[in-house]
Amino acid sequence: MPVPNYQAVILLHRLRIRARRLRDVNQTAGNASIADIYARIDVWLEGQMAHAIAAKR
Repeated sequence: MPVPNYQAVILLHRLRIRARRLRDVNQTAGNASIADIYARIDVWLEGQMAHAIAAKR
């Protein structure tokens, strides 16, 4: 896999970790609608990671 693809996957992974953490924080705080937004962002980032990984082929 080329270096830019590795960089993209690492960046997307870090963003997913941040989105999951913010989702958990907002669920704990009782902000269900905000937590839902971060859950959707996590799913979207998962798809972007799949595209970045598939680009190596």
